[in-house]
Amino acid sequence: MATHLSKRCLLFIPLLVLGGQAALAQSQTAMAPAKENLPPPAWISENFAKDRAKATSDARNTTKFKLPTAESYYLFPTWTLGTLQPIAGPVARRWLKYNIIDHQLIERISGDKTNIVNIVNTDNLREFSVGDSARGLRLTYRRYLNVRSTKRALRTAFFEVHYDAGKAALLCQRVAAPNREDVLKYYVKTAQNQLTPVELAPQPVLAALGTEHADALAAYAHQQQLNLTLENDVVRLLAFSDTL
Repeated sequence: MATHLSKRCLLFIPLLVLGGQAALAQSQTAMAPAKENLPPPAWISENFAKDRAKATSDARNTTKFKLPTAESYYLFPTWTLGTLQPIAGPVARRWLKYNIIDHQLIERISGDKTNIVNIVNTDNLREFSVGDSARGLRLTYRRYLNVRSTKRALRTAFFEVHYDAGKAALLCQRVAAPNREDVLKYYVKTAQNQLTPVELAPQPVLAALGTEHADALAAYAHQQQLNLTLENDVVRLLAFSDTL
């Protein structure tokens, strides 16, 4: 009988071992903290959202030509709601960028799923404007088809308008290159449509305005102590010349 009992005990030993291991595993599982479904760190989510938004934005723009990516190519780095004034016809409003290196006006037309980006044909434009609403800036570029100049190319060129109230005008062309500050070449247009390149200095500016009112203009500049090397003072002189 003792032998029979010892045999039964030996049969229960493996069962006790297995039961102990299961209990230990259950105890360890209970003691371990539950894994939470935590979101990724905030900076990862933010960067992913930015990258995704950028990719979505880039993917929406379809074009047949390669756009320069450097901000230095553009007068304003972001798309701006500008105007297109044709020689004949109504004004149109478009999202525009102006590539001042290649003198290309670029438009973005929004569609349902894609944005179409084109180079604007400026041959039939009288003027266009671009700006930066965040900085409160807006520039107008205009052609003076009836201007008198010794250079034929200037008769169809676009000029950046710094003053034009109907008679005399202070115009300029922006000479730009990547990674270099823009250089402005100034021109004075008289009421008689004579266009003259000028350096901002007393003698060239007064000479460009002609001889008809030369004495009155020189007297006004002296009386008002105008510094004709400064654009704002040149504009004041031109505004006075419009009253003569």
